[in-house]
Amino acid sequence: MSVAARLPLAVFALSLLVACGASAPDPQGDAAAEAEALELGRDTDETVLDDMIQTQDRARAVEDVTMDAKRNLDEAIDAQTDGASDESGGN
Repeated sequence: MSVAARLPLAVFALSLLVACGASAPDPQGDAAAEAEALELGRDTDETVLDDMIQTQDRARAVEDVTMDAKRNLDEAIDAQTDGASDESGGN
């Protein structure tokens, strides 16, 4: 094999090795992720179920927003009806 053929092959092999290398760890990102996990009540390491757990966390957050909106709507309805509700016995 000639030198002209070996050089591109060596460059290609080196670029593959560089592309497959891991990036430097982010200590601030790790600390933030750990703090978030503790805030959410999880003290586990990263697992294959993290996507599912994150989905459940987002669902809980949406549920809180929905329940707040329901509470506000109930208060507005009570204010419009002067506190009278279906419990007064009227059909």
